[in-house]
Amino acid sequence: MPVIQLISERALAYYLECPMRSAGSIIMPESPVLACAEETARWLIAEICGGRQPSAGETREFYDAQWKRTARFQSRGSIPLKDYQRLVLEGVRACRRLRDIMWRCEIIEPVASYTLPIGGVLITGGYAVLRSSRRKKHAFALYLRHQGVRIKRLVPDIVSFARRLDLANRWTDPANRHWGVQSIGVMHFWASRDLSAEHTSDRDFATDVLHGAVGVVTGNPFSIPGDHCRFCPTRACRPDDVARPRDTEALPQKL
Repeated sequence: MPVIQLISERALAYYLECPMRSAGSIIMPESPVLACAEETARWLIAEICGGRQPSAGETREFYDAQWKRTARFQSRGSIPLKDYQRLVLEGVRACRRLRDIMWRCEIIEPVASYTLPIGGVLITGGYAVLRSSRRKKHAFALYLRHQGVRIKRLVPDIVSFARRLDLANRWTDPANRHWGVQSIGVMHFWASRDLSAEHTSDRDFATDVLHGAVGVVTGNPFSIPGDHCRFCPTRACRPDDVARPRDTEALPQKL
């Protein structure tokens, strides 16, 4: 398997679910609600940093413009009405949620791209840096989420670790001393649910996790069974197809 020189944070997370996937041609399923929420958040942050305070109506109008560009909107006629209405309501909640966090927090840095070198691989992504009005000495990278809710306990993924390590590098950069913060983290913020949880980890631990992830990408593929396996088209690694006749016939027989 060739060494990957450049991979996005989302593609890395998707590939780690099952390294049997082709890393060179990853086609990731995308949540249209999350994609529109991310574009709306980027727009809101840019407007606020520019000195404007967009109204709720303007925010919804921008979100709707993004929604009408999605494949889900274009194919809405083939979607059950109840399911489509659920997606529309999630978009309404996403607009409210985004305005809530933007109004409660100070934007330290707008959305900016990053490139994080780890073990010969370059992880790419982007995020904004915010600070709560109640915790002036603490900054966090915003990480919008949609699905994969773990209510009882946050289980951070590789995207969270990558942003945590890159934020640590930016935090210690002398050019950013004006931030004036003493601690950092990654805020997992669900766009359409009233859920949020912060991920804080030791810098060395985050580095070790990322090196392990990169080792999976650049090393020999192996499967990590999970819920995603139920929909995998590769029957060879499906949990319900563990013992195949040709495999059992090849096993040595006991005397």
